[in-house]
Amino acid sequence: MNKSITNAIKEQILKMPKVVLHLHLDGSLRPETVWEELNKMGEINPKTNKPYTLEEVKNELMVSPNCRDLNEYLTKFEMPVKVLQTSEQIERATFELYEDLAKQGVVYAEARFAPSKHLSKGLSYDEVVEASIRGLERAKKEYDIDGNIILCCMRGEGKENKNENIETVKVAKRFLGKGVCAIDLAGAEAIFPTKDFEDIFKMAKEENIPFTIHAGEADGPESIKKALEMGARRIGHGVTCIYDNALMQELKEKKIILEIAPISNLQTQAIKGEHPLEKIFKSGIKTAISSDNSTVSHTNILQDYEWVLENTKLTLASLFRMNINAYKNIFGTKEQKNRIISRVIDYLNRDRKQIKEEMDDSELGER
Repeated sequence: MNKSITNAIKEQILKMPKVVLHLHLDGSLRPETVWEELNKMGEINPKTNKPYTLEEVKNELMVSPNCRDLNEYLTKFEMPVKVLQTSEQIERATFELYEDLAKQGVVYAEARFAPSKHLSKGLSYDEVVEASIRGLERAKKEYDIDGNIILCCMRGEGKENKNENIETVKVAKRFLGKGVCAIDLAGAEAIFPTKDFEDIFKMAKEENIPFTIHAGEADGPESIKKALEMGARRIGHGVTCIYDNALMQELKEKKIILEIAPISNLQTQAIKGEHPLEKIFKSGIKTAISSDNSTVSHTNILQDYEWVLENTKLTLASLFRMNINAYKNIFGTKEQKNRIISRVIDYLNRDRKQIKEEMDDSELGER
């Protein structure tokens, strides 16, 4: 299935007040910004022994059409991390990401990144997080957007990795409710299984830090089951749940939301063949659409929404319901939820009477 959608539909997607739950800061940098920062740093392309061109930077940042798997996909983060090592760079990148999101009609977003990856020039964990929060707060003042930051623990092995993850939990606790809203577990899921990080999330639970976990992307249903057992309130991707009917029922009963990024899922080969988004959504499992890594995947939230309409039988009303799922499951405050729902209701009353007619008023209420 590959339907074409009209410009009028694209305009409606743009106007829809969207909530983005799953978006990586380092995977969503503007190529022009990366190019500019590399030039400031005097970086030379080892392949040409000359300064990088913008086109060369784009090739380094964006995944190829024949990407083999998640592990190959993750190699695209080497260059972004290189230009996120100063407070100024981190603040700029965060501001620009939220600026881009605001222009795409996003009203709330939770961008995520791993502070442990940004210490090579001497920043402390606190300084890294403070810089990102400054960028977010500046964007909130200049644009009609709200949001928070999620801090990622990273999959890996050894004492150093464990210590880095412990520090990430500690800094998340210090900034919880002050721009940080949760933690996550990211990285090579198939190589470093979810079960190996149980102690980190036990610590997070003891500190009352909410968390989502990447699971069921490069690994199977067991990874999702373990994330649920550990107390995850949301699941990053989770598409391999489709292979386990009992797990799908559990996700539905527990009202766990899956943060699904269809274009990224296809690139990482998370699913072979047809994407299961439609089946997952129609089964009653809570789902929300995100773009995961806008630059790496050469997409944005508008294009992921368009992909859904072009490649499934889901409708604008389906996408709107996913936004309702998303806003009910933000890790932000009740005040932030109230601001989102005010904008949602205003949109329904002003622009989308047809969507409103298809929905039950109770769908707008609390989870």
